Formats: sequence, structure tokens, C-alpha cells
Amino acid sequence: MKNIKILITGAGGFLGSHISQYLTDRSYKVAINGRFSPKYFKTIHDHNWWKSYGMTLPDKRFIHMIKEIQPHFLVHCAGSASVQHSMKEPYRDFLANVKMCAFILENLRIYAPECHFIFLSSAAVYGNPLSLPVNENTLCKPVSPYGYHKMLCENLIEEYSSIYGLRTTILRIFSAYGERLKKQVIYDLFKKISDPATFRIEVLGTGNETRDFIHALDIAKAIEIIILNQSCGIFNLGSGQEIEIHALVEKIKNILQSSLPVHYSNVVRQGDPLNWRADMNKIMSIGFTPSIPFDEGLKKYCTWLNTSC
Repeated sequence: MKNIKILITGAGGFLGSHISQYLTDRSYKVAINGRFSPKYFKTIHDHNWWKSYGMTLPDKRFIHMIKEIQPHFLVHCAGSASVQHSMKEPYRDFLANVKMCAFILENLRIYAPECHFIFLSSAAVYGNPLSLPVNENTLCKPVSPYGYHKMLCENLIEEYSSIYGLRTTILRIFSAYGERLKKQVIYDLFKKISDPATFRIEVLGTGNETRDFIHALDIAKAIEIIILNQSCGIFNLGSGQEIEIHALVEKIKNILQSSLPVHYSNVVRQGDPLNWRADMNKIMSIGFTPSIPFDEGLKKYCTWLNTSC
């Protein structure tokens, strides 16, 4: 492990920071790139990173970084990760996802062609699948610019893999959650329920919508399994379990000991999928099994939110 060099882009973000710390703690030579905030890193040297680079991609300095490091693996965590942001500013989301992905792939092709590229995609590429669980062969029909842009990134990755021979892995992540995440459904519900001014919990949709949640540490674990097996291709990454939104609301209410009434708007935001559950057979066939039960991970996440919000 000590001789495996891994470069992680977006290491200052939610998933990037978890993955960086997990792999560093496992004695890999981890180089981190991103925008670093004290809320994630007291100093970027606290976790004994092998190398660190503070830059926002695309940046020409990336070429020097790749040439210097010659990583065995690059885990691409950088980019926009908000469906609603993409609905409001689709072109900006395109630049943050598609343009950045193309920039990295092209420079790997030229300067580090032996590097294995691991891309954090999203279940948003599936849109609203006709049946569940959804597997990797399901037709991709995104319903948001974010989903379309992740699909475009996947197309670029296939191009560089099939034409130029780059080794690549695509992880279609379902609903990631965990400490350090301050957006998306669990965070929004926690804020509403814990706010002393709230007299009724307002929730979008009917409550029957579902998500498949996976903890950030399990995502990091899956990436290590990909690295150890040198697995290429497309893999779903979730828990394989559906959680209905109304059940999620009750779980958070129980954790916060809240008796507030709940009102469902019956309105689903444009771009939001209705139901998700991952078919996990493919990634489980190479040795991955989620290790953090949702109730346990949710309680831990809410405890963190209680001290950090």
C-alpha cells in the first residue's frame, strides 16, 4: 500500500475529504488537490498527506503536478454536486463537471497514461427508472442538467478508455451522506426540525419518494476495493435499500425527540427523482459490502450536525 500513489481532486470537499483521510489512514501515498477549508482540515498537514496542492481545476499547474507525481490512481471528486444549482445555472454546472473532467482525462492521456482514473458519477444519470432496483445496464434518462452532465462525463471516460486505452472506473453513487455534509435532504430536514421557530415541518413531495443512502466512509471503502482489485467499468454504489422520505422524517424526529407535525406539499421539485434503489450485485461481486447501517450512520451524522450547525 505504501508504494501506491493516489491523487485525489476535490479533496477539500465532503466526499473528497473522507476518501483522502480514509486512504491516508490505510497507509497509501495520498496527494490531495483542492480548495482547503479549516472546517475540514485544521492544517493540510494534520493527516500526513504525501503531497498537497491548492488549486481550482482546470489549472495549467495541474500538468506539472501530474508529471511530478505520476499517480497510479486518480480519484476525481471535484466538481459541482447540486441538482438544484444545475437547474438554476446549467452552463456553470457544465463547466464545473464536463469541462473539468475532459481537462483531467486529456492530461492523463498525455502525461500519465498508466494512471487508473476513478470517477465519482451519480445515480442522477438514471433519472426516474421504470423499475427497481436499478442496475448498471439500465437506460440512462437524466431529469436534471446535473444528471446530463454526469452522463456526458461518463461518455468522455468511455471515449478515453476505448480509444486511448486509459484504465477507468465509474462509480454511480446514490444518496451520499455523513459528517461534513451541509446540504441535501437529511441536512435540510435536520435544520427544520431542530429550529426552535419551527411549528410545523414542511416537506416537499408526498413522503412516498425514496432514496438509497450510503455513508461517505462506505464510499471510501468501496474505492479502496476498486484500487486493490484494479477493477474497471461502471459500478452502482449505494446500500441496496430504499428509505421512504416519510420514514426518514420520523427517524430524524426520533433522534431529535421532536413531536412537531409534518406537512407534505405534494409538489416534487423539477430535477428531483422519485424513487431510487441500487442493484448492488456487481460491486458486491468484487468484495464490497456496506458496513454502516443507516440508522447508525444517521444518528452519528445528526450528532455531528448538532455540534456544527
